Amino acid sequence: MTRAGAWAARAGALITVAALVAATLAGCGASPEKLGPTGVDELTIPTPSPDPADFSRRATNPWFPLVAGTRWTYRQDTVTTMSTVVAEVLPGTREIAGVPTTAVRWWVVERGDQRLAATRWYAVDRDRNVWWFGQQVAPGSPPIDPLARRSFEAGRDGAEAGLVLPAHPRDGDGFWNARQPGVVERRSTVLSLDATVATTRQTFRHTLATRDLSSLEPVHTVQAYFAPGVGLVAQQDTAATSETLTLVRVRRP
Repeated sequence: MTRAGAWAARAGALITVAALVAATLAGCGASPEKLGPTGVDELTIPTPSPDPADFSRRATNPWFPLVAGTRWTYRQDTVTTMSTVVAEVLPGTREIAGVPTTAVRWWVVERGDQRLAATRWYAVDRDRNVWWFGQQVAPGSPPIDPLARRSFEAGRDGAEAGLVLPAHPRDGDGFWNARQPGVVERRSTVLSLDATVATTRQTFRHTLATRDLSSLEPVHTVQAYFAPGVGLVAQQDTAATSETLTLVRVRRP
């Protein structure tokens, strides 16, 4: 087996362990349009008209920290390739639909060649729920998310901000991540609050596991795992061309 093949096999096996934990809970619930009682009962998800007064630049969510300067480095494995994916929280804010949002920029590194993949914008409300307000996908870039391949911006052309992660998730909660008909129709269901994920560097316990779907990409089902205080630690696309993303290291400012 080649070195790349060995890495791919190892990464795939490690993610499978966690995926099996979540798979046993896959029947907990579907993905409704509104989130249950977790602190945002009066908001519609996705929201066509976010109120800037509901958001705070100081609020944080432990499952999805957005501190400027934080950088996550991942190993991305597919059936045939292996690459490095880097995500970094940028300083400053950008106003979208009247709300100051924080940018996370994603790069893909293959054989020493670094390419910008996408920039995504998020905002945290006063109850610490994280909302997704848009993304700009770089032309010709490899997709970092098989369920959301196109650019969109909340408040434009019918695009609506949705929830990435609630502050107080519960098993079976379902919610839209973002919605613009024909462009992005991504949604998530919470599968577990106690999944275990073993990466090449560390084992993460008590992680939040979600199952993510899109009617625009019906062959893909993505399972994602978030560790408190760290963020996304692993992700697996269960399509025929299976793809895994595993955290290698995180650098905090």
